[in-house]
Amino acid sequence: MRNTGLVVTSLLLFTLHSPIARADEGLPAPITLVTNVLQLSPDQANALITMIQAREAALQPIAMKLQTDQQALSDLLESPSADPAAIGSLLIEIHSGQKQATALARDGAAAFEGGLSPEQRDRLQLMRQAAQVEPAIPAFRAVGLL
Repeated sequence: MRNTGLVVTSLLLFTLHSPIARADEGLPAPITLVTNVLQLSPDQANALITMIQAREAALQPIAMKLQTDQQALSDLLESPSADPAAIGSLLIEIHSGQKQATALARDGAAAFEGGLSPEQRDRLQLMRQAAQVEPAIPAFRAVGLL
């Protein structure tokens, strides 16, 4: 894991200081950073943007339904005569919507990843590994080790 951290750090430092990273293409910063870290071609960057837009469009109705169901559940739980069957039904609906949203996000990412080169997939995997240890960073900072 030590080598992975060094590779990720080196990759990010190289990417952030490259001329490409400083180029203003009018893209949001997260997309620019991902494009630079993965070294995406213009076509791949467009595919990333298209995937994000499609995912957001597909998730919007699911998110609205989840919000409505969660509000209905909250209202039911506040009711003095809450119907346990209705509560259970809403919990099942909420869980189903969450699973559907997760599957949509996962499928979109997998489809995009399918268009990456092996080296780009390796870079993405390094980012995923770094994300697993990211929650521990504040603790290491708090004790003065970072």
